[in-house]
Amino acid sequence: MAKLGTTTVQSSIKGRGGAKGKLIGGGIVVVLLLIVIFNIFNFASTDANRIGLHYGGGVIEDKKFKSVIPPGSTNKLIGPGDTVYDYPIDQRSYIIGGAGADTDSADEVTVVSKDNVRLGVRVQVYFTLNRDKNVLASFHERIGLKTNAYTERGWNDMLQSYFRPQIDRALSAVATNYAWAELYNNEAKKAEFQTAASKEFTRLLPAAVGGDYFCGPSYNGGNNCGELSFTVQKPTPLDKGIIDGLEAKQRAELAKATQEQTNQRVNVELQSVQKQVAMLGAQGYLLKTAIESGKIQFMVIPQGTNVSIPPGAATLPPAGR
Repeated sequence: MAKLGTTTVQSSIKGRGGAKGKLIGGGIVVVLLLIVIFNIFNFASTDANRIGLHYGGGVIEDKKFKSVIPPGSTNKLIGPGDTVYDYPIDQRSYIIGGAGADTDSADEVTVVSKDNVRLGVRVQVYFTLNRDKNVLASFHERIGLKTNAYTERGWNDMLQSYFRPQIDRALSAVATNYAWAELYNNEAKKAEFQTAASKEFTRLLPAAVGGDYFCGPSYNGGNNCGELSFTVQKPTPLDKGIIDGLEAKQRAELAKATQEQTNQRVNVELQSVQKQVAMLGAQGYLLKTAIESGKIQFMVIPQGTNVSIPPGAATLPPAGR
Protein backbone atom coordinates (compact mmCIF):
# COMPACT_ATOMS: atom_id res chain seq x y z
CA MET A 1 0.00 0.00 0.00
CA ALA A 2 2.87 2.34 0.82
CA LYS A 3 4.48 1.66 -2.56
CA LEU A 4 1.21 2.18 -4.31
CA GLY A 5 0.68 5.52 -2.57
CA THR A 6 4.19 6.67 -3.48
CA THR A 7 3.68 5.69 -7.09
CA THR A 8 0.43 7.69 -7.29
CA VAL A 9 2.02 10.89 -5.99
CA GLN A 10 4.93 10.69 -8.41
CA SER A 11 2.56 10.12 -11.31
CA SER A 12 0.60 13.26 -10.38
CA ILE A 13 3.75 15.41 -10.20
CA LYS A 14 4.94 14.10 -13.56
CA GLY A 15 1.60 14.99 -15.15
CA ARG A 16 1.76 18.60 -13.91
CA GLY A 17 5.34 18.98 -15.17
CA GLY A 18 4.37 17.72 -18.62
CA ALA A 19 1.52 20.24 -18.93
CA LYS A 20 3.82 23.11 -17.94
CA GLY A 21 6.41 21.95 -20.44
CA LYS A 22 3.83 21.83 -23.17
CA LEU A 23 2.70 25.37 -22.29
CA ILE A 24 6.25 26.74 -22.41
CA GLY A 25 6.95 24.86 -25.61
CA GLY A 26 3.79 26.24 -27.17
CA GLY A 27 4.82 29.78 -26.18
CA ILE A 28 8.23 29.32 -27.76
CA VAL A 29 6.60 28.09 -30.94
CA VAL A 30 4.32 31.14 -31.05
CA VAL A 31 7.28 33.49 -30.54
CA LEU A 32 9.25 31.73 -33.24
CA LEU A 33 6.23 31.86 -35.52
CA LEU A 34 5.88 35.61 -34.95
CA ILE A 35 9.55 36.11 -35.66
CA VAL A 36 9.20 34.18 -38.87
CA ILE A 37 6.08 36.16 -39.84
CA PHE A 38 7.75 39.52 -39.17
CA ASN A 39 10.73 38.43 -41.22
CA ILE A 40 8.53 37.25 -44.06
CA PHE A 41 6.32 40.36 -44.04
CA ASN A 42 7.43 43.99 -43.72
CA PHE A 43 5.37 46.92 -42.50
CA ALA A 44 5.83 50.47 -43.74
CA SER A 45 4.72 53.81 -42.30
CA THR A 46 4.99 57.38 -43.62
CA ASP A 47 4.85 60.80 -41.96
CA ALA A 48 2.06 63.20 -42.82
CA ASN A 49 4.38 65.30 -45.02
CA ARG A 50 6.09 62.43 -46.84
CA ILE A 51 5.03 59.98 -49.54
CA GLY A 52 6.45 56.48 -49.90
CA LEU A 53 7.52 54.53 -53.00
CA HIS A 54 7.18 50.78 -52.50
CA TYR A 55 9.71 48.66 -54.43
CA GLY A 56 9.86 44.88 -54.55
CA GLY A 57 13.03 43.24 -53.31
CA GLY A 58 12.31 39.60 -52.57
CA VAL A 59 14.32 36.63 -53.77
CA ILE A 60 11.60 35.58 -56.20
CA GLU A 61 10.70 38.99 -57.72
CA ASP A 62 12.42 41.88 -59.46
CA LYS A 63 13.26 45.12 -57.70
CA LYS A 64 10.56 47.12 -59.44
CA PHE A 65 8.15 49.85 -58.42
CA LYS A 66 5.01 48.33 -56.91
CA SER A 67 2.88 51.05 -55.30
CA VAL A 68 2.68 54.39 -53.55
CA ILE A 69 2.38 54.54 -49.76
CA PRO A 70 0.17 57.60 -49.06
CA PRO A 71 1.27 60.27 -46.58
CA GLY A 72 0.40 59.53 -42.97
CA SER A 73 0.13 55.74 -43.46
CA THR A 74 0.72 53.37 -40.54
CA ASN A 75 1.93 49.77 -40.70
CA LYS A 76 1.15 49.08 -44.33
CA LEU A 77 1.95 45.46 -45.13
CA ILE A 78 4.65 44.98 -47.77
CA GLY A 79 6.41 41.87 -49.01
CA PRO A 80 9.56 40.22 -47.63
CA GLY A 81 12.69 42.12 -48.65
CA ASP A 82 10.67 45.02 -50.06
CA THR A 83 11.84 48.61 -49.55
CA VAL A 84 10.00 51.91 -49.15
CA TYR A 85 11.68 55.19 -50.11
CA ASP A 86 9.90 58.27 -48.79
CA TYR A 87 10.07 61.82 -50.17
CA PRO A 88 8.77 65.18 -48.92
CA ILE A 89 5.47 66.49 -50.28
CA ASP A 90 5.36 69.80 -48.40
CA GLN A 91 6.65 73.11 -49.75
CA ARG A 92 10.42 73.15 -50.11
CA SER A 93 12.94 75.89 -50.78
CA TYR A 94 16.37 76.41 -52.26
CA ILE A 95 17.87 79.70 -51.07
CA ILE A 96 21.12 81.31 -52.18
CA GLY A 97 22.24 84.08 -49.90
CA GLY A 98 20.14 83.60 -46.77
CA ALA A 99 19.55 81.45 -43.73
CA GLY A 100 16.97 78.63 -43.75
CA ALA A 101 16.29 75.09 -44.87
CA ASP A 102 18.03 73.79 -47.97
CA THR A 103 20.34 76.81 -48.01
CA ASP A 104 23.31 76.79 -50.32
CA SER A 105 26.59 77.61 -48.59
CA ALA A 106 27.50 80.15 -51.28
CA ASP A 107 26.46 83.71 -50.53
CA GLU A 108 25.27 84.73 -53.98
CA VAL A 109 25.38 84.03 -57.69
CA THR A 110 27.90 86.09 -59.67
CA VAL A 111 26.80 87.49 -63.04
CA VAL A 112 28.16 90.09 -65.47
CA SER A 113 25.99 92.96 -66.71
CA LYS A 114 25.81 94.37 -70.24
CA ASP A 115 28.36 97.03 -69.28
CA ASN A 116 30.77 94.42 -67.82
CA VAL A 117 30.13 94.99 -64.12
CA ARG A 118 30.22 91.91 -61.87
CA LEU A 119 27.08 91.64 -59.77
CA GLY A 120 26.12 89.44 -56.85
CA VAL A 121 22.56 88.08 -56.95
CA ARG A 122 20.62 86.37 -54.16
CA VAL A 123 17.82 83.98 -55.13
CA GLN A 124 14.95 82.14 -53.46
CA VAL A 125 13.20 79.21 -55.18
CA TYR A 126 10.06 77.66 -53.63
CA PHE A 127 8.53 74.43 -54.98
CA THR A 128 6.97 71.05 -54.25
CA LEU A 129 7.68 67.56 -55.55
CA ASN A 130 5.37 66.20 -58.26
CA ARG A 131 3.22 63.45 -56.66
CA ASP A 132 2.08 61.71 -59.82
CA LYS A 133 3.12 58.11 -59.16
CA ASN A 134 4.77 57.56 -62.52
CA VAL A 135 6.58 60.91 -62.42
CA LEU A 136 7.65 60.30 -58.83
CA ALA A 137 8.93 56.80 -59.63
CA SER A 138 10.87 58.22 -62.58
CA PHE A 139 12.40 60.90 -60.34
CA HIS A 140 13.43 58.26 -57.80
CA GLU A 141 15.01 55.99 -60.38
CA ARG A 142 16.77 58.75 -62.36
CA ILE A 143 17.73 61.18 -59.58
CA GLY A 144 16.77 59.90 -56.12
CA LEU A 145 18.77 56.69 -56.11
CA LYS A 146 21.86 58.44 -57.48
CA THR A 147 21.81 61.23 -54.89
CA ASN A 148 20.06 59.45 -51.99
CA ALA A 149 17.45 62.20 -52.17
CA TYR A 150 15.11 60.23 -49.89
CA THR A 151 17.44 61.23 -47.02
CA GLU A 152 17.78 64.79 -45.71
CA ARG A 153 21.43 65.06 -46.64
CA GLY A 154 20.85 63.46 -50.02
CA TRP A 155 17.96 65.85 -50.70
CA ASN A 156 20.23 68.85 -50.10
CA ASP A 157 22.93 67.30 -52.28
CA MET A 158 20.35 66.81 -55.03
CA LEU A 159 19.37 70.49 -54.91
CA GLN A 160 22.99 71.55 -54.99
CA SER A 161 23.73 69.28 -57.95
CA TYR A 162 20.70 70.11 -60.09
CA PHE A 163 19.20 73.43 -58.97
CA ARG A 164 22.31 75.54 -58.48
CA PRO A 165 23.87 75.06 -61.96
CA GLN A 166 20.61 75.93 -63.71
CA ILE A 167 20.11 79.03 -61.54
CA ASP A 168 23.64 80.16 -62.41
CA ARG A 169 23.02 79.60 -66.11
CA ALA A 170 19.63 81.36 -66.12
CA LEU A 171 20.87 84.46 -64.30
CA SER A 172 24.07 84.72 -66.32
CA ALA A 173 22.20 84.45 -69.63
CA VAL A 174 19.68 87.15 -68.74
CA ALA A 175 21.98 89.60 -66.92
CA THR A 176 23.88 90.46 -70.11
CA ASN A 177 20.77 92.24 -71.41
CA TYR A 178 20.87 94.93 -68.71
CA ALA A 179 23.23 97.64 -67.52
CA TRP A 180 24.22 97.26 -63.89
CA ALA A 181 22.56 100.53 -62.79
CA GLU A 182 19.25 99.37 -64.31
CA LEU A 183 19.31 96.25 -62.16
CA TYR A 184 20.50 98.11 -59.08
CA ASN A 185 18.11 101.03 -58.82
CA ASN A 186 15.39 100.61 -61.46
CA GLU A 187 12.50 98.58 -60.06
CA ALA A 188 10.83 98.09 -63.44
CA LYS A 189 14.04 96.71 -64.97
CA LYS A 190 14.66 94.50 -61.93
CA ALA A 191 11.15 93.02 -62.21
CA GLU A 192 11.74 92.43 -65.92
CA PHE A 193 15.06 90.74 -65.14
CA GLN A 194 13.43 88.47 -62.53
CA THR A 195 10.66 87.40 -64.91
CA ALA A 196 13.14 86.62 -67.68
CA ALA A 197 15.43 84.68 -65.31
CA SER A 198 12.47 82.70 -63.94
CA LYS A 199 11.38 81.66 -67.43
CA GLU A 200 14.91 80.63 -68.33
CA PHE A 201 15.32 78.59 -65.14
CA THR A 202 11.95 76.92 -65.69
CA ARG A 203 13.11 75.94 -69.17
CA LEU A 204 16.54 74.67 -68.08
CA LEU A 205 15.61 72.61 -65.00
CA PRO A 206 13.39 69.91 -66.59
CA ALA A 207 15.96 69.42 -69.34
CA ALA A 208 18.69 68.96 -66.74
CA VAL A 209 16.82 66.50 -64.48
CA GLY A 210 14.98 64.69 -67.28
CA GLY A 211 11.37 65.44 -66.44
CA ASP A 212 8.78 67.72 -64.82
CA TYR A 213 9.60 66.52 -61.34
CA PHE A 214 8.99 69.80 -59.55
CA CYS A 215 5.81 71.88 -59.23
CA GLY A 216 4.85 75.26 -57.83
CA PRO A 217 4.55 75.87 -54.07
CA SER A 218 0.72 75.77 -54.16
CA TYR A 219 0.58 72.29 -55.74
CA ASN A 220 -1.17 69.75 -53.46
CA GLY A 221 -1.31 66.65 -55.60
CA GLY A 222 -4.81 67.28 -56.90
CA ASN A 223 -4.44 70.56 -58.77
CA ASN A 224 -2.27 71.78 -61.64
CA CYS A 225 1.45 71.41 -61.17
CA GLY A 226 2.16 75.12 -61.69
CA GLU A 227 5.46 76.95 -61.99
CA LEU A 228 8.16 77.20 -59.37
CA SER A 229 8.38 80.47 -57.43
CA PHE A 230 11.61 82.21 -58.44
CA THR A 231 12.51 85.45 -56.61
CA VAL A 232 15.59 87.61 -57.22
CA GLN A 233 16.84 90.23 -54.77
CA LYS A 234 18.52 93.45 -55.88
CA PRO A 235 21.68 92.63 -57.91
CA THR A 236 24.58 94.45 -56.24
CA PRO A 237 28.03 95.28 -57.69
CA LEU A 238 30.76 93.24 -56.07
CA ASP A 239 33.00 96.32 -56.20
CA LYS A 240 31.49 98.56 -53.51
CA GLY A 241 33.39 101.54 -54.95
CA ILE A 242 30.97 101.49 -57.88
CA ILE A 243 28.06 102.00 -55.51
CA ASP A 244 29.91 104.84 -53.74
CA GLY A 245 30.54 106.49 -57.12
CA LEU A 246 26.88 106.15 -58.09
CA GLU A 247 25.73 107.61 -54.80
CA ALA A 248 28.17 110.53 -55.15
CA LYS A 249 26.88 111.16 -58.67
CA GLN A 250 23.31 111.05 -57.47
CA ARG A 251 24.11 113.50 -54.64
CA ALA A 252 25.74 115.87 -57.14
CA GLU A 253 22.76 115.64 -59.49
CA LEU A 254 20.40 116.27 -56.58
CA ALA A 255 22.42 119.33 -55.50
CA LYS A 256 22.43 120.60 -59.08
CA ALA A 257 18.68 120.14 -59.38
CA THR A 258 18.15 121.94 -56.08
CA GLN A 259 20.31 124.87 -57.20
CA GLU A 260 18.48 125.06 -60.51
CA GLN A 261 15.18 125.23 -58.66
CA THR A 262 16.56 127.99 -56.43
CA ASN A 263 17.82 129.94 -59.42
CA GLN A 264 14.48 129.59 -61.15
CA ARG A 265 12.64 130.87 -58.07
CA VAL A 266 15.02 133.87 -57.79
CA ASN A 267 14.49 134.70 -61.47
CA VAL A 268 10.73 134.66 -61.02
CA GLU A 269 11.00 136.94 -57.99
CA LEU A 270 13.36 139.30 -59.85
CA GLN A 271 10.96 139.57 -62.77
CA SER A 272 8.17 140.42 -60.34
CA VAL A 273 10.31 143.17 -58.75
CA GLN A 274 11.15 144.62 -62.13
CA LYS A 275 7.49 144.83 -63.07
CA GLN A 276 6.60 146.54 -59.78
CA VAL A 277 9.47 149.06 -60.11
CA ALA A 278 8.32 149.87 -63.62
CA MET A 279 4.81 150.48 -62.31
CA LEU A 280 5.52 152.25 -59.00
CA GLY A 281 8.97 153.69 -59.54
CA ALA A 282 11.97 152.88 -57.38
CA GLN A 283 10.81 154.99 -54.40
CA GLY A 284 7.26 153.67 -54.63
CA TYR A 285 8.47 150.10 -54.69
CA LEU A 286 10.72 150.71 -51.66
CA LEU A 287 7.83 152.31 -49.79
CA LYS A 288 5.54 149.38 -50.66
CA THR A 289 8.16 146.90 -49.52
CA ALA A 290 8.67 148.77 -46.24
CA ILE A 291 4.94 148.87 -45.58
CA GLU A 292 4.54 145.13 -46.35
CA SER A 293 7.42 144.24 -44.03
CA GLY A 294 5.89 146.27 -41.19
CA LYS A 295 8.74 148.79 -41.01
CA ILE A 296 6.30 151.63 -41.87
CA GLN A 297 2.83 151.84 -40.39
CA PHE A 298 0.20 154.10 -41.93
CA MET A 299 -3.50 154.78 -42.00
CA VAL A 300 -5.76 156.55 -44.48
CA ILE A 301 -7.47 159.70 -42.97
CA PRO A 302 -10.32 161.15 -44.99
CA GLN A 303 -10.28 164.92 -45.50
CA GLY A 304 -12.24 166.94 -42.93
CA THR A 305 -11.79 164.33 -40.21
CA ASN A 306 -10.89 165.76 -36.80
CA VAL A 307 -7.91 163.52 -36.01
CA SER A 308 -4.80 164.60 -34.10
CA ILE A 309 -1.52 163.41 -35.55
CA PRO A 310 1.38 162.95 -33.11
CA PRO A 311 4.35 165.21 -33.71
CA GLY A 312 7.02 163.56 -35.88
CA ALA A 313 4.60 161.19 -37.59
CA ALA A 314 5.05 161.08 -41.31
CA THR A 315 2.12 161.96 -43.50
CA LEU A 316 1.36 161.65 -47.14
CA PRO A 317 -0.12 164.53 -49.03
CA PRO A 318 -3.84 164.34 -49.71
CA ALA A 319 -4.81 162.69 -52.94
CA GLY A 320 -4.90 165.04 -55.90
CA ARG A 321 -2.13 167.41 -54.67
